Amino acid sequence: MTSTIYLPLFFVWLLLAGAPGAGGQGSPDAWSEELHYEWDLGGFLGTLATLFMPGKGDGVLATRSTAEGTLVTELHVTSPASREGEFWLYGAEIDPSGPDTRRVWSEYRFRGEEKRKSQELDEGEVVDIASGIYRLRRDPPSDSRKLRIWSSGRIYAVEARLVSVETRPFDGRLAQVRQLRIEGTRAVEGREWKGRLDLFLADDEAATPVEIVIERDFARLRLTLVSREE
Repeated sequence: MTSTIYLPLFFVWLLLAGAPGAGGQGSPDAWSEELHYEWDLGGFLGTLATLFMPGKGDGVLATRSTAEGTLVTELHVTSPASREGEFWLYGAEIDPSGPDTRRVWSEYRFRGEEKRKSQELDEGEVVDIASGIYRLRRDPPSDSRKLRIWSSGRIYAVEARLVSVETRPFDGRLAQVRQLRIEGTRAVEGREWKGRLDLFLADDEAATPVEIVIERDFARLRLTLVSREE
């Protein structure tokens, strides 16, 4: 029973612990939204885990304006198999008028352990997993773009690029969906982010992420959009 509760959550932690992001368009009020997802595990390690335990859960990507005119965006991941109160949270405060992420944080509660990291960013054009999704939604690359990702207190060089454009059912119609991929690049100091993030953005005004896929160490976490609130 203990392994049934904790191992799928460990794979979620493993995937999210090193992941990046970017994305959005419009005023802060336009980005007061809440996107609800279901996640499942795949890849070699993820599929192996689901043979013995639950491999599904819920995720929420929420963005709201603040009284100061900034945006706060957070990705919150939970599992129905987790103990009460267990979660993973990635968040950022963004200046919506420019490329800067003002503050980033990550937090989790797992197997009785709690950990939180928070950092004010004085470097321009650095994102984390949550602000990264927001930035790429707002200004997706037509080809490729260099980015820097904050993850667990460290900054990594990554590249965002357009992979494909495909047609998918979305919001009661067939929509054009862009697949953007973020992967690590070798930095001068030798640190390299080992994961991969794929964003599938619909062609609506909000560039809604209909699917988010995070891969790391032979495990894959796929978040699929199920509903949205504004």
